[in-house]
Amino acid sequence: MADIFTETLNFIIAFFRNPALLLGIITAVGLWLQKRPWEQVITSGIKAAIGVLLILAGAGLLANAIAPINTIISIMRNTPAVNVTIGTDKIILEYGTEIGIAIILGWILNLVLARLLPTKYVMLTGHLIFWDAFWFLVIFRFVGGLTGISLIIATALWIGFRWIYQPFYTHFFDEEVNNNEGFVLGHTASLVVLFTGLITKPLGKVFKLEKSEQKSEEELPAILRFFRDPYVFLPVAYMLIYLILAAFDWGLVAQVGGMNPIIFSLLQGLYFGAGFAVLMQGVRMLIGELIPAFQGFAEKVVPQAKPALDCPLFFPYSPIGMAVGGFVGVITMVAMSLLFTVMGYPYFVYAPTMSVWFHGATGGVYGDHYAGKTGMIIGGVIAGVLMAVGSALLIPIVGFAVGDFLSWAADTDYVIYGLLLAWLLGLFKS
Repeated sequence: MADIFTETLNFIIAFFRNPALLLGIITAVGLWLQKRPWEQVITSGIKAAIGVLLILAGAGLLANAIAPINTIISIMRNTPAVNVTIGTDKIILEYGTEIGIAIILGWILNLVLARLLPTKYVMLTGHLIFWDAFWFLVIFRFVGGLTGISLIIATALWIGFRWIYQPFYTHFFDEEVNNNEGFVLGHTASLVVLFTGLITKPLGKVFKLEKSEQKSEEELPAILRFFRDPYVFLPVAYMLIYLILAAFDWGLVAQVGGMNPIIFSLLQGLYFGAGFAVLMQGVRMLIGELIPAFQGFAEKVVPQAKPALDCPLFFPYSPIGMAVGGFVGVITMVAMSLLFTVMGYPYFVYAPTMSVWFHGATGGVYGDHYAGKTGMIIGGVIAGVLMAVGSALLIPIVGFAVGDFLSWAADTDYVIYGLLLAWLLGLFKS
């Protein structure tokens, strides 16, 4: 009996950790509830799952294209890394059961609250459903000292409520950016969106700043016009970053890249552009299948519900905002990392270029909507600053347990809400 329970739980954990299966099945179930033909149910479910896999594949290409930047900078700086005595993999292995049960209870709580409250948002960003549970379980366990049932319940309550209140405070901006197309943001970049919206919306009104798309091509210098196409801007931007690093230390870039630094720089930029192209195709496929299908799911389970979805689904609303915001976010995070070194901070505040790019890109999209080019830059800066400061403050608290996680996924919501939760737990313990 125990083996059956364990296998079932492992299946559920694996299911929730796989966003392609989760969103593919939700798409199929939504159409089935609408009594659509079985061939449409199967076809749309498969297309939605493929869309998610394309998003993940694109994200993987992006991550691989920018990961060497941190390796090169960390070696250049020669700053000691955080001493991780436990690590992400060991925590997942040891607390996998608790994480899985917390996910189930948290998502049930999300559905119950969405059905009972006016805030009818359902979290559907599959991979973050898992990582939310993982991250906040870490805080409750290693800061709060909770174990067993109390650890599961605390984690489930926190994430269940989070999946309601997070889309609520961003939806004011989400529905203006996406023209109220039936979905909101369900992502750990929500604080970037919140602060970007609160700053750029009044700023745009006061200074009459227009969204970038409203400007004509003639208003841009000729040399910059081609940057309006993100498929050009992104590869060129990251080629330049690598070439600048190579100018500082040619031998190191050659060592990390395993080839001539110029060729390596060109290829990494092109890989980034390819990753973005794949990601955007996945976004289009997922949105085209999921949104119509979700109406059926919402009508039966949570009437009038809106899905809370991943941040790349907002990128098409301002490709140039995404490009500028992501670029500025990376530069800001690297600058903050260098600043901490100059200030004598004892740890290397690793700049997680994948996370900060996505968060900066998201902030850039929202900033562009309200304040044009100025807003794009503000959104990227907010992402870099929040992530850097939050990481620096959290490293002494949980670095021993998840310092490796913070090196690649120091999402703004994780570091800021992690600090808040650690502070609250400290009050109860004192």
